[in-house]
Amino acid sequence: MFLAGACVMLVGAIALWEAALYPFGSPRMIGPAVFPFAVSLLLIGTGLVILISDMRAGQDEQQEPEAVPWRNLCAVLAAIVVFGFLLERSGLVPAVFAGVFIASLADRSLRLRTVALLAVVLSIGCTLVFVTFLKLPISPFAM
Repeated sequence: MFLAGACVMLVGAIALWEAALYPFGSPRMIGPAVFPFAVSLLLIGTGLVILISDMRAGQDEQQEPEAVPWRNLCAVLAAIVVFGFLLERSGLVPAVFAGVFIASLADRSLRLRTVALLAVVLSIGCTLVFVTFLKLPISPFAM
């Protein structure tokens, strides 16, 4: 777990460095650095929580490494690839919808109704945040 926490913190630190290169803007008109900067701080904080929880668990307990869950890994990676492929071709809503459905294959206990509801809520939420509020040049549906 210590290595996982360190890796999460490293990714957050690299993203923080990159985000600092962009303008922050003003409180009335935020710049492109604000969102990645905030996510980077969340990553660093999450990594710190992982490190602290690992240190509290103690070094006495030697754990055997678990088998790699290949199905879960492939489902999440496929969801990312499909999202990237569909974003420009189909729009934000179909890309998020397909990404959620493919990523849900990683958890066998999810029911179709739950996944469909999650896909609808995330599609609406992403459209509100990225298209409506942040005014990113992303089309909700490709024309």
